[in-house]
Amino acid sequence: MSTLGDIAASQAIRTFLAFLSRASVRDVERLLFLAEKAAPDEGAKEQMRSIRRLWREGHPLAQLVQRVLTELNPNCRARLVTNLLVNAGWLGGKRRGSWREKEGLHVPFTYLISPTMRCNLRCAGCYAGQYSLEDDLPPEVIDRVLTEGEELGIYFVTILGGEPFIRKDMWAIYEKHSDIVFQVYTNGWALNDEVVDRLAGLGNVVPAISLEGFEEETDTRRGKGTFQRIMEAMDRLHQAGAPFGFSSMVTRQNLETIISDEFNNMLVAKGCFFGWHFLYMPVGRNPDLSLMPTPQERNRLRTEGAARIRDTKPLFVVDFWNDAPYVDGCIAGGRDYFHINSHGDVEPCIFCHFAVDNIKEKGLREVLRSPLFLAIQSRQPYSPNTLRPCMLIDHPWVFREIYAETSPYPTHPGAESLVTSLCAGLDVYSRGSARVLDPVWQEEYMAKGFGSQREAVSKAGGAA
Repeated sequence: MSTLGDIAASQAIRTFLAFLSRASVRDVERLLFLAEKAAPDEGAKEQMRSIRRLWREGHPLAQLVQRVLTELNPNCRARLVTNLLVNAGWLGGKRRGSWREKEGLHVPFTYLISPTMRCNLRCAGCYAGQYSLEDDLPPEVIDRVLTEGEELGIYFVTILGGEPFIRKDMWAIYEKHSDIVFQVYTNGWALNDEVVDRLAGLGNVVPAISLEGFEEETDTRRGKGTFQRIMEAMDRLHQAGAPFGFSSMVTRQNLETIISDEFNNMLVAKGCFFGWHFLYMPVGRNPDLSLMPTPQERNRLRTEGAARIRDTKPLFVVDFWNDAPYVDGCIAGGRDYFHINSHGDVEPCIFCHFAVDNIKEKGLREVLRSPLFLAIQSRQPYSPNTLRPCMLIDHPWVFREIYAETSPYPTHPGAESLVTSLCAGLDVYSRGSARVLDPVWQEEYMAKGFGSQREAVSKAGGAA
């Protein structure tokens, strides 16, 4: 339950946002100056000075903030920022810390739920087409999980699938849990006028639309007409003042498009606020190691991808691998996130389709203490070099060890290929990544002060 202080903080932020929406650039500078003077210590003062400098220089991140203040409708702006800053950040952080102090329970910042694996598309490399209505996660289970998550201090939840907007009963859940920010991964086909109006009215549901690149790349994987449908959906969202982003699976075939100025300028013009870069992972239907970006391409994605885009465009793009140094490596296994699939299986990662628990039978507090999660957390980070954060493709022997130790079950047919038929190929890939990325870590990241805050456990047998 929120305290009077929590309620006051929420109202203060709403008032502040109302002021910002009509403030001039000079007004914001004055506010940042006052915030610097009021900062409690020198570290906080330096942070505010850096923010003031970025704002004064018109850095793309400052431009992005201006876009949030001017392009979102008032309802979406107030709901989104209040939920992120007060609920997920300040209030949620206090609650998560309280559980750690009270019970020694590590509560992650977020989790993912797949309410359904049903989908109207049949994309290459995706196994969603195998599922039916009977495979959906019951709404009462989803509601219970969200309530338990709020009690633990988790107010940022990602919804995916399948195509989540197939589930019409999710609207009532989004409305009931209005203090949560829901990021919803979608193929874009369902974002018609009616759905966009509901999103604009709710304000706490943020679509992340899957794109493989331009029309040729997107339609080749997702089906003819998909790209044009997405462009129309983005126009609707932008016109309604509703926040949205994109998600791209990066392969050897589309990397150059994904990092190109032409593609990212188009996304800004369409109204995108954020985006995700995910490496192709050899999971799901017919896993293909040849689609994975080579170690050299992965390094190019590091230098020319998300980081460069953030520095040059008002678009906040995150690379799930190359930005790992900022979060000290892998965040799976409940360290900062986990996934509940449509059957209720609690998986350590969206790409790691193994489990030892089912959420239909246990609560969140219990599954967060699962032997699988604890085994993963005890080994994180898997190497001092967190540019290679993953236990599946960067340190595959680590997951094999965890698999042998905890005996998880595969959550769909074929998932076990990560510990059987793909082993040799993943070992070759991981050694190649080490040869390319270890020198980069030594020369660029250690010089900037990056380094693990935990003891790295990297087995000698897996050394590159």
